[in-house]
Amino acid sequence: MTASLALLAAGSTLVAPPASAAVGRLAGTKVPLQPGISFPNGDSVAEGGQIAVRFDANGDTKVTTFRYSVDDTSLDSEVPAAPDGTATVTIDVGNVTGEHPVYAVAVDRRGRVSPTTQGTFTVSAIWNLKGQALDATTWLPVEGATIRLEPAGVEVVTGTDGGFRFAVDPGLYTLTGTYAGPPSLSGSQQLELDSQGLVFDLLLFPDSGS
Repeated sequence: MTASLALLAAGSTLVAPPASAAVGRLAGTKVPLQPGISFPNGDSVAEGGQIAVRFDANGDTKVTTFRYSVDDTSLDSEVPAAPDGTATVTIDVGNVTGEHPVYAVAVDRRGRVSPTTQGTFTVSAIWNLKGQALDATTWLPVEGATIRLEPAGVEVVTGTDGGFRFAVDPGLYTLTGTYAGPPSLSGSQQLELDSQGLVFDLLLFPDSGS
């Protein structure tokens, strides 16, 4: 009798759950796949514009939302996923040129979060040259100064912030500024411009005898 009980006890320890049940438990713990990030209309946009960003859960239809952020990993924005596990948002890119990272995670109906993925878009300048006209004696902006760019033959008059900007082809230019005063001021600088854009403050010095 004792031997039978021992055999029964030993037999009970050999009983394992079906393999399918074990796989089911493991599958239930899976987080969503790392989402894809793409740019349907291209990954480059001019400053001040907007760019479309598409998130794709790689066919995981259990995903309900995407969390995302631009330029940092805060993931403080959210967009619902369509039934096919995708979503598209339109982002205002602002006026900071250069490359900007987009971070995103996918979240399923149980609140499980995927690993973070990253995409990058580029904001290009719609100007080749911008800056301020500054009084060289006070370092204050000069309002009403005429700023001319040669050989392009274009000029602007500065506003209250002394600011100016030009959109021209890359090349070698001479930037000249004049102010009628009082006191009268002027200044000139040769610059080489490329497609990346240049920020340059032009110093205006008192004219002799002014």
